[in-house]
Amino acid sequence: MKKTERDMFPLIKKWQTSGIKPKKFCNKHDLSLQIFYYWLRKYKRSQAFSGSGFIPVELNPIEESFKGEVQILYPNGVQITLSDEVSIPRIKALINVI
Repeated sequence: MKKTERDMFPLIKKWQTSGIKPKKFCNKHDLSLQIFYYWLRKYKRSQAFSGSGFIPVELNPIEESFKGEVQILYPNGVQITLSDEVSIPRIKALINVI
């Protein structure tokens, strides 16, 4: 029987939360490693192009400025590094522009 996204994506999600190695997962679900990795690549690609690609970040406590280096990494590989003292509103403005 040919596998489809409808069959495989839920299995990939299940593996991600299982905490077990791919080989053991495949044995348990009667899959070859080759098929598993094929669908894992397809799943990752589908996730890279869905949504904004950002994950929520919570700063506690919220401060108007801080010292240190901040790196913003985008899914397409673009990286922005901010150093020294940077205000939170400035970071927000940079994120909104891009």
